[in-house]
Amino acid sequence: MNLTTTEKYALAVLETRGKLSALQREEQALCLAASCVWDMMQAGAVTADGKGKLGVSAPLPETISYCNPVYEWLAKKPIKQERASLEYISALTNKRIKTLVRSIADDLIGKSVLVVEQQGKAKLCHVDRTAITEDLEAMRDMEGAVTPDQLMLAELLLDCGTAKKLLNKQELSIMKEAVKQANGDFHVYIREVKKYFDTVNTIIWVCIGVCAATGGPVLLW
Repeated sequence: MNLTTTEKYALAVLETRGKLSALQREEQALCLAASCVWDMMQAGAVTADGKGKLGVSAPLPETISYCNPVYEWLAKKPIKQERASLEYISALTNKRIKTLVRSIADDLIGKSVLVVEQQGKAKLCHVDRTAITEDLEAMRDMEGAVTPDQLMLAELLLDCGTAKKLLNKQELSIMKEAVKQANGDFHVYIREVKKYFDTVNTIIWVCIGVCAATGGPVLLW
């Protein structure tokens, strides 16, 4: 089955985490939004202008209709490429990311590669692992030729912490080196993903430090 980077990323996270809510956690949510931006840029639905601001440039293809929540958000107000994903998930409520997760889950359920089972308050996920087996195998040996999509998927899995649940130490080391050595226009976007992923982690740890110092809760989003 020919799945997109976002679909593969979501399945890999759900395969290792087991619950739909896993995609709403800070690290996973940031990478999910970044992946949607990547898919839309690859499809030409979203492009950056001369000032580096992302905006809608063409209708959203049906093949990536699950990106619609992010697409409509960008249509209202273009935003700097390096801020897009972080701004999308940074809100006082998590309504935006919940809407995106639901959209992607519906897409995967419609393709019969995901089953979501309600168990109490939790939504347990059952992934058709065969849909991403080929990609997971490619993740284990990235010393040969790899595609931009594979590199993007590797970066996302590394950044959200899922890669270490899928690979052993040697395989993880190979993946990290492959991403580090990557070149080409697409790597500019991968570097931006890493940049604002590091930014959000800094924000989280600063908030935790403030919370520990004051003894009170801190609202992250």
